[in-house]
Amino acid sequence: MVADTEAASKRQRILIVEDEPFITLALEAMLLELGFDLAGSAAQVSAALELIGRERIDGAILDVNLGSQRIDPVADILAARPCPFFFTTGYGISGLPARHAGRTVLQKPFGLEQLFTVLRAEFGFPIHDRHGFETDATLSRGDRQLPACRATGIPTPGL
Repeated sequence: MVADTEAASKRQRILIVEDEPFITLALEAMLLELGFDLAGSAAQVSAALELIGRERIDGAILDVNLGSQRIDPVADILAARPCPFFFTTGYGISGLPARHAGRTVLQKPFGLEQLFTVLRAEFGFPIHDRHGFETDATLSRGDRQLPACRATGIPTPGL
């Protein structure tokens, strides 16, 4: 029991900033499945900034469009820490904050295997590493290649 508590406390805590409740719930479930912990989730910039101020955050997943709000203040604070993060969007990269144009973007809809690939590339492996994924392709990000993976026997919910 003590070993489980220690392992859980060392797991990477990820912040989700997403304004679509269904996508937030799906991301929370996928993160837990992949061995990460949740630092919290927020649907507005002000709530995300509050979480950043009070929680230990090891990485973040940021939706580019939060209704009419720009994600820039959240991205700026995380970058200043420095805390790894990447963006998700269904609209392409045109809405990315200019200062963070080189960041990884995960295009919606995406599934568990694509999320795993980006999480691994951006945050490293979680303490309780997920087995059953094999690297077999690449995704591009600026000037580097990110290994892609495919699930073996794991259903892939789309977002």
